[in-house]
Amino acid sequence: MTDTRGGYPTGIVVDDSACDPHDLSPCGGVAVTVVGDVVWDVLVGAAVRSGWPGLEALAGVGRTVSEVIRTNPASHGQTVSDVVATVRTWDRRLDAQRTFPWSDCDFTPGGSRFAELLPDGSQRYEILDASLLFKQGDLTAPVTDPALVRSLGIAPGDRVPLAAVHDVVAD
Repeated sequence: MTDTRGGYPTGIVVDDSACDPHDLSPCGGVAVTVVGDVVWDVLVGAAVRSGWPGLEALAGVGRTVSEVIRTNPASHGQTVSDVVATVRTWDRRLDAQRTFPWSDCDFTPGGSRFAELLPDGSQRYEILDASLLFKQGDLTAPVTDPALVRSLGIAPGDRVPLAAVHDVVAD
């Protein structure tokens, strides 16, 4: 399904108004709000096609946006926590909605505060949506991961098109 507001998949809302060519302030990037049950690879594909660096090496790391935020996996030097601005949740223990800024998400390699379990073994936090902040561009950050450097056939520190990394990682 496509969101008719901008051609993005349903569940992904994009605000690129900070980069309006008539705005005299410097470009602040692109703010993207994505619903927790969006398929992760749909978001990664939209980011690659749209020129939003930061997720291209994270293809295939989870089934939904919620799962990836909860587990904060790393792949070839990238983590989802690199682009998270806020996470909006339903806190089952408090029976209330809560929004966490990045600094309160307690991201660690392979985890976050959203992995907390209740005494019955269920997840404390249902991730409703997340606000992500992307830079704009069609090239990656300098590639330093040795396996990715070899797979791409580049020198450490080279930058390559986002799609090149996505294609290597997604295969």
